[in-house]
Amino acid sequence: MRKRKNPNRIRMSVGTKTFNVMTNIWLIFLCAFTFIPFWLVISAAFSSEKAIVKYGFSLWPKEFSLEAFEYLFGRGGTLVDAYIVTITVTVIGTVLAVAITTMFAYAISRPYLKYRNFFSFVAYFTMLFSGGLVPWYITVVNLGLKNTIWAMILPMSFSTWNMFLMRNTFAGLPGELVESAKIDGAGEFRTFWSIMLPIAKPGVATITLFYMLSFWNDWWMAMNFIDERKLYPLQYLLRQIMSNVKYASEMGAIITNTAIPTDAVQMATCLMTIGPIMLAYPFLQKYFVKGITVGAIKG
Repeated sequence: MRKRKNPNRIRMSVGTKTFNVMTNIWLIFLCAFTFIPFWLVISAAFSSEKAIVKYGFSLWPKEFSLEAFEYLFGRGGTLVDAYIVTITVTVIGTVLAVAITTMFAYAISRPYLKYRNFFSFVAYFTMLFSGGLVPWYITVVNLGLKNTIWAMILPMSFSTWNMFLMRNTFAGLPGELVESAKIDGAGEFRTFWSIMLPIAKPGVATITLFYMLSFWNDWWMAMNFIDERKLYPLQYLLRQIMSNVKYASEMGAIITNTAIPTDAVQMATCLMTIGPIMLAYPFLQKYFVKGITVGAIKG
């Protein structure tokens, strides 16, 4: 029996097929161009320092070695504790920051809110001017946050840029949804939580990723407010390790009759810092572009 052709199928011209092929080839080239440096980092992290000095960076380790990771875990401090601190700060900080940002953004996106322009101006003013480092430091210390995990969470729990992105997202949603919810007897918080927030999922996912990256990569707060080593986050601890490695290497220090694996430690440090956050990105990536687009063009 003869197979019937699908009438909905669109026949591509030779020019369109050629364009698609060239586009795919170009995208493959770009993917390789961006992936190869990352692969070199992985290869160097598992190479011995002697091999890196002798052969340079290569796609495959010339001499497989775990000395960089042994140095980080054996002589670099309590990395496990630092991981726990960083994960705790990232999870609590992201949840708190997203909650504060979305509620503030939803409130000022409602046209019937009194003084919403004033609140928007106050938030926007902080993007242009700040009190300075000294008043900011004194404020955090006087609040009793020094040498506590909250010193790395509360000062970063609100981003004006993320707030305006979410405000534009909420403002772009149909206002009839709020009116229908009010007719059904829902209050403002119920309307926000059950109706508006699920619809604004792309924007929420976008700012969630931004906050996660900010909390995960932060070392500035720890440098200013944390003196106890057990509260060091991962980024700050690894920064200290790298400073010690660089200093010891410049001074010609020898540990157990072997040179400190400077380059390998740098690559291993890079893997340890970006590895976990890369696992979270695929779950949020599908919302990322959509959230940026919606928050940027509507308002």
